[in-house]
Amino acid sequence: MSPRRSVARATRAKPAINYAESSSESDIDDEVPLCISISRRTRRSQRSQPQSTPVKRRREVSPPPHQSDTDEEPPKSASKRRKRWHISSPKAEPKAEQFMQTSGVIPPWQTLPYHIFVQIFKYASYPLCNEQTFQPLPSGRWLLGCARLCRDFAEPALTVLYASPPLVPMDKAHMLVDLLKADPLSLAFKYRQKIESLRIDVGQVAAYSLPGSGHLDLFELVKNLPRLLDLEFYHQRDIPPIRDLEGTLKWTYPASLFDALEYIDPQSEPNRGDKTSICRLRSWRWSSRLAGKKYPIESMREVYLRPSFAALEKIAFVNYQFPVSRKGEHGPPYHEKILADSLSVLKDLKHVIFESSSLANRVLLPLLPTGLHYLEFINCCELDASDLAKFLLTHGSQLRGLTLNHNQYLSLSFLPTLSIACPKLRYLKMNLTYFETTYRSSNPRYKQLLLPDEIPTWPSTIQAIELTQLRKWGTEAAEVFFQSLLDNAANLPDLRKLVIRAILNIGWRDRASFRDQWVGSFTRVFKRISKPPTNFHFIESKSLIESRSSEAVDVPLNKSSFNPDIDLAYDQSDPSTQPSTIEVIKPTRSPPRRSTRSTGRPILKGIYTESPENSDDEKSDAEAEFTSGLSKRELGHRRTMERELENLRINIGIDDQLSQPSTPPSSPESYDSDDVPLVPRMKGKGKNKELIQGMCEIVDLRIDNLRPRETQVTEADFLDSEPEYDPDWTGHDLFEEAFAW
Repeated sequence: MSPRRSVARATRAKPAINYAESSSESDIDDEVPLCISISRRTRRSQRSQPQSTPVKRRREVSPPPHQSDTDEEPPKSASKRRKRWHISSPKAEPKAEQFMQTSGVIPPWQTLPYHIFVQIFKYASYPLCNEQTFQPLPSGRWLLGCARLCRDFAEPALTVLYASPPLVPMDKAHMLVDLLKADPLSLAFKYRQKIESLRIDVGQVAAYSLPGSGHLDLFELVKNLPRLLDLEFYHQRDIPPIRDLEGTLKWTYPASLFDALEYIDPQSEPNRGDKTSICRLRSWRWSSRLAGKKYPIESMREVYLRPSFAALEKIAFVNYQFPVSRKGEHGPPYHEKILADSLSVLKDLKHVIFESSSLANRVLLPLLPTGLHYLEFINCCELDASDLAKFLLTHGSQLRGLTLNHNQYLSLSFLPTLSIACPKLRYLKMNLTYFETTYRSSNPRYKQLLLPDEIPTWPSTIQAIELTQLRKWGTEAAEVFFQSLLDNAANLPDLRKLVIRAILNIGWRDRASFRDQWVGSFTRVFKRISKPPTNFHFIESKSLIESRSSEAVDVPLNKSSFNPDIDLAYDQSDPSTQPSTIEVIKPTRSPPRRSTRSTGRPILKGIYTESPENSDDEKSDAEAEFTSGLSKRELGHRRTMERELENLRINIGIDDQLSQPSTPPSSPESYDSDDVPLVPRMKGKGKNKELIQGMCEIVDLRIDNLRPRETQVTEADFLDSEPEYDPDWTGHDLFEEAFAW
């Protein structure tokens, strides 16, 4: 039995692979506590392990000699299994690295400026954590790997990582506090200046204590951050789906937090990276659960008068409700006036958010500042379309963004005045999904989403339209809504994203025909047909060069044929690498040119006309050379097809300038620039013109009758039977087949 036990242990055991860096570059490992799931003690133990043994095991094809208490040889099946395991495990590793084959020219990316690297890492790693649960995403570990990959990558990658550091799980927040407490001169980088935003989930980070460390010290976390701009506290009860609005919490904003924002060490030195001025926040988030009785609405004005809050540009109010008297009646509307009066102190305020607040009503809206750029109403039960339309007419002249999500009383009746009230609007987001707290409480409270006589208008500056779960309207009103977008396509040159998901409660046959009609129209009018242009930068793939080698002609390289404007892929200083011949690609046949008599003739749109027979008399030299090798039958067929295509171009109403065969409208060259004029096309039987906007990267139009749910169930959630394979099986049997008795 001893050999069989040893075989099982050898099969289960995996070689220990050490990912630790060498001691010469371990300064970054000791300073970066984020996105690491192991503790420092574990990391140090990994460094102390020898690295020679795992490397030898990976290089050996045959398994190591079997060691046991007896001199018997192991079973053949066990050695085969071990050999298969050693061979198959390295093959699975290179799949993660797939690079595009190029000619071998590597640009000097190490010489890129620092700020260029920062922009690249920001684009590649966003977001670092989940916006709902605040759990870290793999992009944070990827940034940390980039920082350890190259010294030129280290500081830009860490700058992006620490700009808004993920603080979940709790131990990462405590490790960050320890790092900020350390002497800046003993660290490789100035981490205090890199932190610009802190998004703290109270329930996962601050409300509970960490064994061995206690509660998170917010004073030590904030006091040494000279460039802190955004400080926002969240709780899972205030994040959609919202169920409970009356619950309270024991944790509230500590008074030491406000003192830490204005803390300045009298012995601070700018050369060391110490904080020499107070923090001037750019955004702050109020929550009635977290404020408690310590910071009521009456005390907000006093907080805004602090120097650290005087420059606020963004502010959010979460779960602020009507004051209810003991008799169950609402008190006088003095809370709205107090809230609006406190906002008047903030001169730089541009962005206001109201979430789950009944104070956002017809009394508060006229009292808000008039110069707001961004406005969000989320789950506000007192907001309706008539009050919003009046507010936009008086306060919407500077609005750039408008977000309206989960408001049960809000319909689309404000859209007829949108272009007049908000001439600078860039995006409109509206989600009509509501949260169910009681039976059938997720239904809309308005009578009709949109009436047939309410024709929406759209600002010419709008770039994104996202309207989801549109319901409780008729077919005629839906047609008016969709037709308003098609009619204004010529006035929406900046529109790049169009997402509409509508629900129609009609027969499935009528809904299918309705969907086919409008989905095709929206795709044809707004969808961008061509692919975005690709810049090769004189780097061609080897496969492309090899594919064109059949058409290449070897020409002796002399001084007369050398072109200095061509960027060669070899080193000119080394004569051994210079080829004796260069590749000269045969010029492709240029498209035929139209006759000057046919181009000078005006085209009557919408009238069927025959093209003259002598329109193809004048041809270019390239076309004559191409047609000379064709037979009379092929040449006649080709001329007939050209004549029919010319008739189609004339009859569908495309302008003569846009219908040139050399540059067809659907070619990528005609849509590479955003300044391409709109293409007019005839719709139907030649009665109405349809303008092709053709600039939207995303066109998502869905029309169905699915009941809106918080979690939509699809066919992938239903299986007829269990999967035939076992996902936990690795493909290797640990034990031999034998009976249990």
